[in-house]
Amino acid sequence: MLIIFSVAAVAVLTPTMSLAESASVGATEQTIMEEVKAQEDPTILKRRVWSDTEWNKYNDGRHDIEETLGALWAWRLSDSQDWGVRLKVPYKFNIAGDEAGDSNEQGLGDIKLAMGTAFRFSKSWRTAVGVEMRFPSADDDLGSNAWRPQLFGTVAWDVTQRLTLSPSFEYNKSVAEVHGAAPQNFLEMYFPATYVLPRYWAVTARYEAKVDFENDDYWTHSAKFAITKQFKLQPLSFSVSIKKSFDGGDKEFQINFLTTYYFR
Repeated sequence: MLIIFSVAAVAVLTPTMSLAESASVGATEQTIMEEVKAQEDPTILKRRVWSDTEWNKYNDGRHDIEETLGALWAWRLSDSQDWGVRLKVPYKFNIAGDEAGDSNEQGLGDIKLAMGTAFRFSKSWRTAVGVEMRFPSADDDLGSNAWRPQLFGTVAWDVTQRLTLSPSFEYNKSVAEVHGAAPQNFLEMYFPATYVLPRYWAVTARYEAKVDFENDDYWTHSAKFAITKQFKLQPLSFSVSIKKSFDGGDKEFQINFLTTYYFR
């Protein structure tokens, strides 16, 4: 009787344990895929902290380096809606170039605080909207010297499990300027396509357009290419990107190094 009972118990419990293990693996796989896509998809709100090092090279030999510490805290409101709060604290370095009067500077940049919500319409369609406030907290000439709210929105479509399109817009308009700064009023649009490769690598190609309403509706265009690696056992991600303008100007290129830690 003991042998019969043992065999019956094994026969019943083994499929149950296998299903539970498969469900756990599936959930982990989905979490990691979402973390990979979250780098370029604002509709995926994942709790995380990050460090973003941005290097800008200019034609006159000047360099700007900006180190930003960021945090995003998100909550699940329902099966189809998330809510999040984001904080960015930058520290900027200006390395003087060949232009007369240019000097080395460093100090705190403009702090940014944002909040927003994301909705899931289906397994492949999502959207998000929110508002960000940029504070004139920068030292000297290292910021825009303006109180500037930003409205942003995005729509994401998972064309396949690995390919995601997530176009977005950001509308900026300063409401108050300090130290004689010029008013700002512009719209930025982003059109990224992210493809997730095996072993949780991802590549993103993004076209960007900006229209400056304070400068006779002047349009500028640029492109960005990024490579991301997300680790499976550790909730850690590394990303590097390069951005180049199509309209000339005084900036040669922009490179970003991003390190992200997710709270799983």
